[in-house]
Amino acid sequence: MTADGRPREPGRPARVRVTADVPAPAAAPTYGIALPGAPVREAGAVYVGGLVRSQLRLAFGCLLGFLLVAGAFTAAIFVVAHAGDPVVFGVPLSWLLQAYGYYPLILVFAVLYARAASRNERRYRSLAEADAAAEVVRVARPTDPAAGAGGAM
Repeated sequence: MTADGRPREPGRPARVRVTADVPAPAAAPTYGIALPGAPVREAGAVYVGGLVRSQLRLAFGCLLGFLLVAGAFTAAIFVVAHAGDPVVFGVPLSWLLQAYGYYPLILVFAVLYARAASRNERRYRSLAEADAAAEVVRVARPTDPAAGAGGAM
């Protein structure tokens, strides 16, 4: 018989209800970029905060620099357009500068930002690895001198 009272067709398997397992209890929250379930170290949180601040400072610096350079380039185009506007291959120079001059600026700032962001991340990684190595040494070596001496004096 089926759930609605009709007879089951011969040769057809019976339906089985599938349910999900009981969810596991939630793990303690992690902060920063720690893996789930990994212990959170105060030094790691400080390093991540420093990385975030340095990347944000870099982003704002690049944005401000780009806006200043693009504004100066726009002013130069304005000056060229009002100072006779020489013609190159039948096209006014100010038009060519507007059409093709901004792309190299964007490319230069993109490359500068990517290299500086990569440098920031390398510095963070080296600090985090040095801290992890120091943590391993602290765990391997007891901090109490009496515990390592075996009690003999």
